[in-house]
Amino acid sequence: MADLPLAALLGRGARYSGEMAFEGRVRVDGHFTGRIVTEDVLEIGESGTVEGEIDAATLVIAGSVKATVHARDRIVVQSTGQLAGKADCSTLEVAPGARIHAELRVGGG
Repeated sequence: MADLPLAALLGRGARYSGEMAFEGRVRVDGHFTGRIVTEDVLEIGESGTVEGEIDAATLVIAGSVKATVHARDRIVVQSTGQLAGKADCSTLEVAPGARIHAELRVGGG
């Protein structure tokens, strides 16, 4: 499963609460509450919202994240993205227009 193309975890308008673990790149366009774990890329689409806890290699945010985030590689907050909560990552990329209201730890340590 590690070499699969981008797969939608939750489509627009869908809601889910719980814990999910995935291999490969996944995308959330709905509302997820709980814990998501992936060894690859987790992408939050513009209509996506995640509340809870995220553990991913890379997190790309175009929607809204209110969570405790651990990204082993990087967090990318696109111009439409919103990040609130606590986050740690090796690299942080923030596009103009993005909103961040979080406690950040960048670069490890």
